[in-house]
Amino acid sequence: DLAARKHTAAHDPTFPARREAAYAAIIAALGQALEPLGYTLKGSTFSRATPQGKSAVHLQRSRYGWDAQIVLRFVTPEGGAPDHPDWPEDDDLTLWDFAEDLPGDPGTLAFVDVLDDPATLARALEVLTAQALPWLDALHTL
Repeated sequence: DLAARKHTAAHDPTFPARREAAYAAIIAALGQALEPLGYTLKGSTFSRATPQGKSAVHLQRSRYGWDAQIVLRFVTPEGGAPDHPDWPEDDDLTLWDFAEDLPGDPGTLAFVDVLDDPATLARALEVLTAQALPWLDALHTL
């Protein structure tokens, strides 16, 4: 389980370097998926702007250093949330909003899992590209 892997990582002197390698792998994978669609990277956020607004795919590190979460945002030209009935009140979406049938958020990526189990990152990218991005990008045509 994740708690045991966190305990092992906490006592592994190579974990800080492995964490950065995992983070870089996530950013690279997101870049391969997002850049062909017109998203550009600044810091840890890929964004795309049109006259209808700006969408963003942000990789947010947890404050504890064990994982990162893919967060989706959209801001209208007026600076507010989109006028869409499915947009949450807190202005952010996660991949779990598109894959609620899964046992957990596929966009919350434990760094130890990204390197040890490539299927973890592949599953997140599948949900992002097949479900979340088409929905998010449709907001650019409203």
